[in-house]
Amino acid sequence: MVVVQMPIPPLVVSSATPSIALDVARLAAVLGALPVPAVLFRTEGTAAAINADGEDLFVFDTIAPLSSQHWRVMLHPFGDVARDIMAAVQATNTTVSRQVTLPVDGAVFTLRAAPFDEAFVLVTATDHSEEQQRRIALERAERERRTLFMLAPAVVHVVDVSGRIIRTNGEADRQHGDRAPTTLRELWEREAPHDLSEEGRPARPLTFLDTPGMRALAGVSVRQQRLQCRRGDGTRIIEASASPMTDASGALIGVMLVDHDITDRHRRERPSPTAATTAVDAAQFDRLVEERSREVIASHEEHVRERRLAAVGQLAAGVMHDVNNALNPIMAAAYLLQHHAESPAAVRDYAERIRAAAEIGAATASRVGRFIRQEPLHAGGDEEIDLSVLVAEVLDLTEPMRLRRSVGSHAVRVATELEPGVQGRGLPGEIREAMLNLVQNAIDAMPEGGTLTVRCWGEGTDACLSVQDTGVGMSEEVLERAFEPFFTTKGAKGSGLGLAEVYGIVRRHRGQVTLSSSAGKGSTVTLRLPRVAPQPVVAAVVPPAKAVPQRILVVEDHDDGRMLLRRILEGDGHQVDAVASVTEAKSRLAVEGGMPYDLMLTDVGLPDGSGWDLARESRASWPALRVGVITGWEATAGSEEARGVEFVLRKPLRAQELKAHIAGRTPPSNNE
Repeated sequence: MVVVQMPIPPLVVSSATPSIALDVARLAAVLGALPVPAVLFRTEGTAAAINADGEDLFVFDTIAPLSSQHWRVMLHPFGDVARDIMAAVQATNTTVSRQVTLPVDGAVFTLRAAPFDEAFVLVTATDHSEEQQRRIALERAERERRTLFMLAPAVVHVVDVSGRIIRTNGEADRQHGDRAPTTLRELWEREAPHDLSEEGRPARPLTFLDTPGMRALAGVSVRQQRLQCRRGDGTRIIEASASPMTDASGALIGVMLVDHDITDRHRRERPSPTAATTAVDAAQFDRLVEERSREVIASHEEHVRERRLAAVGQLAAGVMHDVNNALNPIMAAAYLLQHHAESPAAVRDYAERIRAAAEIGAATASRVGRFIRQEPLHAGGDEEIDLSVLVAEVLDLTEPMRLRRSVGSHAVRVATELEPGVQGRGLPGEIREAMLNLVQNAIDAMPEGGTLTVRCWGEGTDACLSVQDTGVGMSEEVLERAFEPFFTTKGAKGSGLGLAEVYGIVRRHRGQVTLSSSAGKGSTVTLRLPRVAPQPVVAAVVPPAKAVPQRILVVEDHDDGRMLLRRILEGDGHQVDAVASVTEAKSRLAVEGGMPYDLMLTDVGLPDGSGWDLARESRASWPALRVGVITGWEATAGSEEARGVEFVLRKPLRAQELKAHIAGRTPPSNNE
């Protein structure tokens, strides 16, 4: 046996004397129960206990006493990695792990060292070889399937059950250019297909539900339907085929669309001697692409299942981190309120801090809710935005962050190209949040410094924004998953919601977002929003409206929430009754002499029923009764269940917004 002495001093985890003398024999029994190779070293470096798997993996002399064997010899197969982690444990007294590939057989291990009761260091080695081989094989198969798609001479789209286009081949990308459709509806709107299958009759426009893709989603296979479509700068004639794809249980998992350009053949208008052969070849190709498409979707579903638990864990960790950060100042300020109640200035200061912290917690819940509900904005909920002004505000807000990162030669420089007067339409708060995410990501991507370039310009019917950095960039694998919710490369420092939230905001504004990046060269994110012509602003002085006392019924099952809401309303002079259930509310409403209340405010989740049902039944009995809904879920004022409800507010309530709704006025913007 050749022993290589690595020049490193004996390991010392702690200078403190152990308070308890551990039973080495008992430790050996504990190590024997571990499912991985493990060895326990004393602080001076000699072995104290080892399990059977450890004897097979580490350099272990079965004849020599265990106490005479040193970690520098026993961990020799792991080379410099072993030396590094033992040195790290010595320096930090914390658990350290590294991944290492053995040079002899290529096996991949995670070597982990952890302090143990201040007198020992526990070393384990977890084998990941089979897992890595499965991943490599899966990636190789995926590359082969992608190659088939990219080289296919026909236009191929793979669509999931929601109508979203999840995969296209090279020919489809060439046809679509830079602005590829993302759904079947977008494809239909862009191509405006007309049916040519009835000879002797003019082309018939296809409705969206009659398109081959939608028919296939309904379970109908379409073969070689002749269509006239807009493509590129002209009109082309295609033969379109669409086939439902199912999993092993027969459940629909998607649709595969294939079309061939037959413009020249159609124009000749005469039978081709090879038409039968062409049809057979096309059918064979369709079957081949269909089989490969099934494999692609099956592979996609497998990846989704593997990432689902990890995504849930990342979401829970991110939400827990943000909520705890919000609760910490609330608890501290509440404590200080109790001890400084005699000081009005201190009370106002701590109350404002509690309000700000609660806003942060509400924003966390709202961010998660927006991923669940990817709905477009409802008419009337947006406004015109001067994008150059908004960009300047975002750069001002992020300047402290940029300055903190700019140390010495690692300066982050800012360059702007802002075309004045570019007007978009939407919610200023959401667009500002999207730009904040992009600017913060760009600064994070330049740890060694660089240039941050922000542009704003108009292009046709689009109002465009872009954020470019010269940072580390993204690999092809990271770029493919960049907009995926909860995917992050920042570890514990990131929640994985940033770019996914940007995508959701832009889609809700009926816009588009594109991302380009190269490893080591930086990234560019471009947003395209609907553009509007600037309108002259006429200043109007509106005197503050005086609150008119009303009779209000509050239905809220949370005791503190019900009490505080009642106090807010009574402070404006309203007459308020507050109850905790649907039954109590109906009892208060069912009185003789007509409608007893002007307004009812109800929660949605009540112990004996739904607030939506209560609102609907109350409106049916008293059409003049105004109804507002308060919910902890994402507000759904445009949904079918909210029909007849005057307004929907999401918890936590903003008092000024609630008061404005009660008075029948437009509430102050909370997007600023």
